[in-house]
Amino acid sequence: MRVSGRTARNEERGPLRVLLVEDSSDDALLLLRELRRGGYAKVVHERVETPEAMEEALGREPWDVVISDYYMPRFRAPDALALLRGRGSDAPFIIVSGKVGEELAVEAMRAGAHDYIMKDNMTRLCATIERGLEETEVRREQERTQAALVESEERFRGTFHQAAVGIAHVSPEGRWLNVNDRLCEIVGYSREELFAKTFPEITHPEDLNADLAQIRRMLVGEIKTYSKEKRYVRGDGAIVWVNLTVSLARWPSGEPRYFISVIEDITERKRAEAGLRRSLDRLVALHEAGTLLNSTLEPEEIATRLLEIMRRTSGLTTAVISLRERSGKLRVWRSVGLEDLGSADRYAPTVVEAQESVLTHETSRLFRLDARENGPTVGLCLPLQVREQAVGVLEAYGPAALADDDTVAILESLTSQAASAFENARLYGELAEREQRLQELVGKILVAQEEERRRVAYEVHDSLAQVAAAAHQHLQAFAQYHPPSSEEGREDLARASGLVRQTVGEARNIIADLRPTALDDFGLGSAVRLHLDTLRAEGWSIDYEDSLGEERLPAAMETAIFRVIQEALNNVGKHAGIKRVDISLERRPIGPLAPGERVSIHLTVRDYGRGFVVESPEIREAPDSPGERVGMTGMRERIALLGGEFRVASRPGEGTLIVAEVPLLAGPVGSGAANVVGKPARGTGG
Repeated sequence: MRVSGRTARNEERGPLRVLLVEDSSDDALLLLRELRRGGYAKVVHERVETPEAMEEALGREPWDVVISDYYMPRFRAPDALALLRGRGSDAPFIIVSGKVGEELAVEAMRAGAHDYIMKDNMTRLCATIERGLEETEVRREQERTQAALVESEERFRGTFHQAAVGIAHVSPEGRWLNVNDRLCEIVGYSREELFAKTFPEITHPEDLNADLAQIRRMLVGEIKTYSKEKRYVRGDGAIVWVNLTVSLARWPSGEPRYFISVIEDITERKRAEAGLRRSLDRLVALHEAGTLLNSTLEPEEIATRLLEIMRRTSGLTTAVISLRERSGKLRVWRSVGLEDLGSADRYAPTVVEAQESVLTHETSRLFRLDARENGPTVGLCLPLQVREQAVGVLEAYGPAALADDDTVAILESLTSQAASAFENARLYGELAEREQRLQELVGKILVAQEEERRRVAYEVHDSLAQVAAAAHQHLQAFAQYHPPSSEEGREDLARASGLVRQTVGEARNIIADLRPTALDDFGLGSAVRLHLDTLRAEGWSIDYEDSLGEERLPAAMETAIFRVIQEALNNVGKHAGIKRVDISLERRPIGPLAPGERVSIHLTVRDYGRGFVVESPEIREAPDSPGERVGMTGMRERIALLGGEFRVASRPGEGTLIVAEVPLLAGPVGSGAANVVGKPARGTGG
């Protein structure tokens, strides 16, 4: 079994390379025969008997084993062993010789020989060689392992001390055991100074509890590692931000050995993030301010909210807008945080001087306040300029960061926008007042127009219509009591009577167009129905729906809606090319109808005629003539004066839709003459 195993190993390793240090060729042959007998079928050998020959053989190739005689004429085994080891070879060195004293054998073994075998008992030669090879291989493996360990330690030592991040070993009690150069740079302590401290002593107080909580979890095995951002207090007192990753090394027994901490300096990143946040906050502030300044809020509310934006984004403690009065003095208009600013600061000579300088030179002025605990240390005055003239001052008070160039630039930009917004608000206010006055004037004109129509209608009714009716009655009486004797006379009388009757009818139509008496006497619904009946008699096809109920509407609303219907039908008659119309007039709740809530009067007039292109600005008002544009504008103005909406939708060949919606308080508004402006209508007398 030993032979077969040795043969298998011999085949795996290849031939056994043997260097024979022997002066006897016969003894060399005996050694080779013993090797083959022991299972080494393939043996590469060389025999040398002088130091020079051995030197050359060792230089040519490596040998697996060296077998040497002890005594030779020019050479001895100890010399051969020294020569072998001197060349750096650790191959097994086996002495095979005759009788040698025990002292020499022990000496050779101490010098590094693997074994000593007597020539008359070489049966254990192969086992000795095999054992020597195995021991050599084990020794070489140990040496390789040791070398690798040394190399690994060297690499670790190089990595540890030359790493770009801080690395430390910390005891379970918190003491620094080993630190690299980078960590010393980060925390601003030498190794000796760190070794004399614990990690809690240099940890920022606000971060210490969170650190200790994680360490306790790691010690009990709840977590294996943790990573967090924290702060250290450097040796010079400065604060440094780090990204800390901690793991725990344990003894084979499981007991904690030391913590391994990897510490990356992220102070610059934190500063960049803070700067980015500030920039983002300021961009958001500019956006909010832009939206605010373009809003329809009152200038006072805009100013207050703008000051709040300034205080939030720039860290201000107080912000004040003061306007210059005619006397030249400044008056506080709007402020935030003014109650936190003492009068000693607000009216300090430096502040007054800065205000006067800003008003005079129209440029920003930065100043410092007397140091006070928890109070502002810096102030900034900025001019509120309108039409290149300072009309006031914006005062900002806060910490030293207020003096930063970017903060000053942001405040200057916001102040400039605020001044423009205030001026625009003033101009818009004036424009709104003028529009209001113009609307009131238009309303008065429409009222005057209706009053004039009513007056003319009553004049026509009381004079022309009454005279014509009386003349018609007299002609009928004359014809009855004094009938003409001739046919020609009867025809003349009939023609005169017809003309008078026609005059009465036209007078009544004029009265109805100028001011239908039914509108004053019976309300909007009745007036519309009478007007539509007249048109139906002329051949119109009109579908009319009315859900107004019995309650009267305000007189101005009834008049406006009736005129819109009248004008819309007038346009249909002139331009639609058809006399088919659908009209709807109804009350509609705005949301759930309840007492005190609002409803609207909803009017639609739909015709099925030619239609027109509404998108064209020229025809949006009306399709044909200047007079028609006035009519469409009049409808829109009447509805607008009541706070309503007026819309027109039309397409060529698809007809036209007019929609008017006027808000109305829910509930009764009274009825009859109580809602009519002007004197009540009298009977027609005819």
